[in-house]
Amino acid sequence: MINRRIGMYILSVSAAALLVGATAFAQSPQDKDFVKTAMDINITEIQIGHLALKKGSTIDVRKFAQRMIADHTRLENKIKPVAEKIGIAVPTELAPDHQALLTKLEGESGTQFDETYVHAMVEGHTKAVQLYKTEETDAQDPAVKSVALHGEPVIAEHLRMAEHLQSMMGKM
Repeated sequence: MINRRIGMYILSVSAAALLVGATAFAQSPQDKDFVKTAMDINITEIQIGHLALKKGSTIDVRKFAQRMIADHTRLENKIKPVAEKIGIAVPTELAPDHQALLTKLEGESGTQFDETYVHAMVEGHTKAVQLYKTEETDAQDPAVKSVALHGEPVIAEHLRMAEHLQSMMGKM
């Protein structure tokens, strides 16, 4: 009888340890950082994309901005449930460096706006592709890994599009 109680106790403690381990596993600092950064990127792309729709001086820049809004809205909708699951709040404001870019773009117009916007898109998407690729291989939470695997090709396509736009600007 005592051995059975000890066995049940050990089983209970083991199950509790597994649950605690699984919770910690699902909430790794790297996964949380990735989710927060990805959501910061999405909100920025959406807000700056709306500005580019208004201020872009070429149809190509405005089409690109529309694509950024649509794709980053979809990516944001996929990441929100994951963020909630691991306890990350959806950002309501832009990160300071992103706010600085938005403020800079608000003060520009014409081809200067287009050049600054597209350059920022190339630079930002280059960093974002690396962020997503790292999380694809290093994510501990399967839901976070899924977000990274789904998002990386989208972000990589945005980078190719921005680089193409940038090369076309040099020919205008």
